[in-house]
Amino acid sequence: MTVLPDFESAEFAPALKALRKQLQLSRTALAAQVGLSTAAIQRYEAQDSSNIKPSRDAYERLCKVLAELQQQAGARAPASPPPRPVAANPATPVAANPAAATRSEPVLAPGILLADATLEQLIARAKLLGAKKVTIEF
Repeated sequence: MTVLPDFESAEFAPALKALRKQLQLSRTALAAQVGLSTAAIQRYEAQDSSNIKPSRDAYERLCKVLAELQQQAGARAPASPPPRPVAANPATPVAANPAAATRSEPVLAPGILLADATLEQLIARAKLLGAKKVTIEF
């Protein structure tokens, strides 16, 4: 089952990015599951001069992993609880806020919406996913 347009197609890059975001995966998480680098995923998704096309093997692995993740997401969707809002301290639990919990935003970790995460939580998550260095620009 092919979940992405052909890698030579102009629709490949936006489709890959949209599907990754729909599955609430970071580039790093997807790269780890597929056996690629985070930079490769970023460049596959790019719609500028840094865009590259995956090899046939990388494309097939991407399709296989994404199809499996779609099936898992579909199977667990009814049973999964809605995400909870972020605590100021990641170790401190937060009372569920139904309005915040129903938003469909990327999730940093169970119970932490990416949009609500603190800078420290984002850095900690990046390091947990294997980042050696985190650079933040404003």
